[in-house]
Amino acid sequence: MITPKNQAAIAVLNDIYAGGDTARTDACRLTEQDMDTLLSKLSSAGLIKLSGKGDPRDIQSYIPARNSSDVSLLDILEATGEHLNCNHPTTEEFYLRYGRAAQKLGIVNYITREYLHGIKLFEL
Repeated sequence: MITPKNQAAIAVLNDIYAGGDTARTDACRLTEQDMDTLLSKLSSAGLIKLSGKGDPRDIQSYIPARNSSDVSLLDILEATGEHLNCNHPTTEEFYLRYGRAAQKLGIVNYITREYLHGIKLFEL
């Protein structure tokens, strides 16, 4: 349901908000170019900012620009230009991975799929 790019953005943000740890980010296996692009997008969206004299290509050079409680999934989707992937039913793995958020996203996925099912070819 959450695209790989959104998963990477969530991992990067969680690592930055955790104080520069890169454990989650490393698990995403981003290329250097993908990391540069992602950091730029998150910075441009005002979710993170470069610390004083840090290297813009290094995740540890960034600090949160807002409180984590003020950053929503919508903020992340808008920053990355990505979307939710509602092409498949929500899996058990998804629920295990995202906990409480998965419950809300599971409902969004279900409702979106129901609405999309109701839009027929002749209507397009």
